Amino acid sequence: MEFHATALAQLHGLPPEAFDALVRRATELVSDPWDSLPLSPDEPAFRQTTFDSFGLLSFFLDTERELLRIFDVTWVG
Repeated sequence: MEFHATALAQLHGLPPEAFDALVRRATELVSDPWDSLPLSPDEPAFRQTTFDSFGLLSFFLDTERELLRIFDVTWVG
């Protein structure tokens, strides 16, 4: 798993409980990345999921490299 620089910048100001939820969800996705929704039916490798009720986590699933790249974190707050 890796965070794009944009996603890392979006973590600033994230409350601790939201950060913990994000880490938990990202860890779950490492084991089961398909437990998420595609952003577009035409490009299923671009996916999105919630982290509890705190926000959305968007990522690209690079199956060839077995890598999950988080590119966007949108949180309520």
